[in-house]
Amino acid sequence: MNKETFARIAESLRQYRRAELRDFSRELGADPVASLYVDPLPDDAVLRSVMSSNSTFLLGRKGTGKSTIFAKSQINYRNSRDVLSVYVDVKALYELLAPEDFPTGVLDADIDPGICRTHLLRKAFLGKIISELLTEIEKTCDNMGFREIWGGVRRPYKELQASLLALSETVKKAKLETHEIPVLQQISHQWRLQNKTEQGGSGKLGVEGEASAIGPKVKASASISDFDKTMEDTEVYREYSEVVLQAFPFSKLLCDIKDLLDEAKMSRLVVFFDDFSELNFVDQKLFVDVVLAPLNNASNETVKLKIAGYPGRVYYGKIDPSKVDTVCIDFSALYEATEVQEMETTAIDHATRLLTTRFKAFGEELGNYFDPSSPIDDYMKLLFQASFNVPRLMGALLHTCYLDRISKGQLITQSAIRLAARKYHESTISQYFDRMLRYALEPFENKLDRHNQKGLLDFVVAEARAVRRKIQENTVGGTYFKDLANPPTSHFVIQPSLEPLFRSLESNFLVTKYKDTRDKNGNPVVVYALYYGLTETHRMTWGYPTGRQYRNYFVQRCFDYSRALQEFLAQKKTIRCNHCGTCFPMEKLESFELFKWQCPECKQGACRIVVLADDFKEEFCQLAEETMLEPVELDILNVLNDEDALLRASEVSVLLDVTYQLVGRRTSKLKDMGLVEKERTDPDNHMRSRIASRAIKTYFNEE
Repeated sequence: MNKETFARIAESLRQYRRAELRDFSRELGADPVASLYVDPLPDDAVLRSVMSSNSTFLLGRKGTGKSTIFAKSQINYRNSRDVLSVYVDVKALYELLAPEDFPTGVLDADIDPGICRTHLLRKAFLGKIISELLTEIEKTCDNMGFREIWGGVRRPYKELQASLLALSETVKKAKLETHEIPVLQQISHQWRLQNKTEQGGSGKLGVEGEASAIGPKVKASASISDFDKTMEDTEVYREYSEVVLQAFPFSKLLCDIKDLLDEAKMSRLVVFFDDFSELNFVDQKLFVDVVLAPLNNASNETVKLKIAGYPGRVYYGKIDPSKVDTVCIDFSALYEATEVQEMETTAIDHATRLLTTRFKAFGEELGNYFDPSSPIDDYMKLLFQASFNVPRLMGALLHTCYLDRISKGQLITQSAIRLAARKYHESTISQYFDRMLRYALEPFENKLDRHNQKGLLDFVVAEARAVRRKIQENTVGGTYFKDLANPPTSHFVIQPSLEPLFRSLESNFLVTKYKDTRDKNGNPVVVYALYYGLTETHRMTWGYPTGRQYRNYFVQRCFDYSRALQEFLAQKKTIRCNHCGTCFPMEKLESFELFKWQCPECKQGACRIVVLADDFKEEFCQLAEETMLEPVELDILNVLNDEDALLRASEVSVLLDVTYQLVGRRTSKLKDMGLVEKERTDPDNHMRSRIASRAIKTYFNEE
């Protein structure tokens, strides 16, 4: 047993950012991804799909391995020598921009300064993406020795390089141009009307309005969220996106790319765009309509895009979904089959291949670290159930097993894995909700969303516990459950229309979509599973009983929560007009969808679903603003507290999926606030950070 190597294996799985895998080059060689890559399907089926000749959307929750698939694809493309491939981390570019860096420079008094600043910020972000794309193209060309293979028929290599450089400098500029003024005036006018409506009447602020950490307040200037609300008007967004698109010289860009490929005798440019679902919805729409769609639609097959996103958070815009491939690597989509047992068998095979390859790459045997009293297949099944094969989660579980067992010279048991899952839920996921609710400096709508997620999860858990009690009391299910002393209640069924409710919980791994199936009446339903660690916390059995008679266990009527959920939601939501403020019952939802959400009362406003949470408003207004931090700053403190060590910015960044530059800036800010201590340490003299006692007392002292 090599304790240090096991710790390194766990660490390599729980890191987010693919670039930092070079930290393991000592054990794995210059290109760790080549040694570690394991496809979610046999015969590298996912990799082959991503590397098809079509543009591709690769979907999966955070930590599922999308970036690793991209990295392996790029390795293969580099070896082929007939395709030019580049990688752009969209989220990293977005993190490096800040609203305060952009003075408004307003050319017209009718444009609100906040609207102008948000516009300039978005133009700068889109320009930075295109500039980064051009920079990566130039780097790749130099690495592939384009000077040596250049044909020179159309124009010299230096001339093309100069053209690309000039384009890069042009798109970086985010000046307010004359042709943009009319649409910004229109947006400013619309925001002022919205602001007046929300602050008028009875003087009470609706849920849609902005609120500070200590309650609502009238704003003199529009925020980014205010700008985004005006974009809910389809016509306003269409006009705005077209104006922004005019700022970027795509015809020149595509012409240069075509010349580049022709002269080098290459077939196409493949561009990998990672983490685009991390953007808010308006930024995501602009990214697609202003950057992706022109590259994909106007390139005449010259440019192919590979785009990583989250399920349920993908906007296609002017990209025809029928002409691109969409590959989802989450469990329910990837292993879909008629029988649940077949789905799980394929998933467990992936878990086995993933860990066997990982241990072998580090020179270790997987079986040497697990107690031989149980077959290794049972451990792989349990690790799949506790992680759904998400490498990030699997790494977190193995890290806890290292602390609890391996570091003490003890082998991993099944109970140790179950305990690790419970600890991860209680110390990481559950506390995340509470900490963000109390201390995250963010708009009221964001806090309300977190509050409602927690309420929804509590409701589902209460239903699961109630169903278990009823089964044990023989009040539901007839004789179907008679031989089960401790019936599993970890899975539940809902109508497909209720799926959007669970997207936030699913993105945080508190629930996972398990299977599309049909209920006993033949109607389509969706099966969801609670996170394994959560069921351990509540002492519920996860999964389903063995035996052929339980093949349809999940679709027993007692596990259908659709009616109960609708009753729960009816108490929490209404439909409200943003112009006249009239409220309508949720039963009229289909009518509003049919008539494009126009208000039937005033005929002017647009209606939307809002959440009624007067109880939370009171709680929200009691929160202490002086202790609040930006969400990413709370995440940094959380890592420093969990790791309990001096860490470099890069070591924190790989655990958070943010850039090391962002971590460096934020830890400096937290140091000035007395929440972080920073010092240079031997032997490399790098700056490292640790959490200060004041931060522990304020944010992590549960008492």
